[in-house]
Formats: sequence, C-alpha cells, structure tokens
Amino acid sequence: MSDKKPTSPIMGWFEAGLGLFTDQLNAANQQVQHKVDESQKTLDELAARGAEVEAQIRKTVDPSQWLELWRQSPLHHWMPTFTTPRQKRAMQIEALSAKVDLLVEQVALLAAKQAAAKQAAAKAEEKPQTAAKPKTTRAKKTTTAKRTTSTRAAKPATARKTASTSKDAPEKGE
Repeated sequence: MSDKKPTSPIMGWFEAGLGLFTDQLNAANQQVQHKVDESQKTLDELAARGAEVEAQIRKTVDPSQWLELWRQSPLHHWMPTFTTPRQKRAMQIEALSAKVDLLVEQVALLAAKQAAAKQAAAKAEEKPQTAAKPKTTRAKKTTTAKRTTSTRAAKPATARKTASTSKDAPEKGE
C-alpha cells in the first residue's frame, strides 16, 4: 500500500479490523511458540533420562541378552523388519534345524523306551517259563481230569438244550 491515509471510513474500519486480526494472530503464534518450546524442553529431558537408563542397562545386562530384551519389548512388534530374503531363509533354516534336532532326540528317547520294554518283556517271559515248567506238568494232570469230567457233564446239558430248542421250533411254525 501507499503512504496515503485512507480517505473513506470503510477503509479505516478495514485497517482497524486487520490490525486487530494481526494482534490476535500474533498472540496465538506466541502461545504456539511457547507450547513448542515447552514440548522441546520435555523431549530433551526425556531423552536425557533415556540416555541415563540406557547407560545403566548397558552396565547391568550382558550384550548377548540384548536381542531377547528387544524381542520382549512392545516396540519390537511395531518396528518393521529390515531383513533380506537370504536372512529370512537362514532364519527359517535355523528354526527348522532346531525342530529336526528336537524330533531326533524324541525319536531316540522313544527307541530307547521301546528297547527297554522289549527287554523287560523278554525277561518276564523267561522267568515264568523256567518256573512254570514243573507246575505245568502237575497242572496238566489235574486239568485234564477236570476237563474230561467237565466235558462229560457238559455234553448231556448241551444235548438237552438242543433237544428243547428243537421241540420249541416246530411249535412256533405250527
């Protein structure tokens, strides 16, 4: 604009409104700058505290445990993984080889258990056979006598049952 003073009252009001608006805008800008400065101070303070905590953790935690601590961290799940396909394959191969090793160990344990069970069964079979041989000869004499008497007694009973069933069958048909 020029250095001339406004000639119309509308322009005076317009400049007054503009001045008021710029004052309010400057006040809002100052408040925003104040909040930004406070936020920056808070962030700097938190960064300093974080550096102190990190230094303490580095002193107390073994570097080999860092990876495990990172994986337990909730931030671990949010961070993208920057692994190449070759690294992913290597990790998958390591995981699979660990599973195979575990399965091999389990198979070896099962084979050992089965071998122990077979040996125990073989020992159990050997003991009764050697101890039972004299008993079986005695038992055969007594059992054969019992069998003959029991089969003789059973034959007439079965004959009676079949005779009674054969008599009943024609009655049903009549």
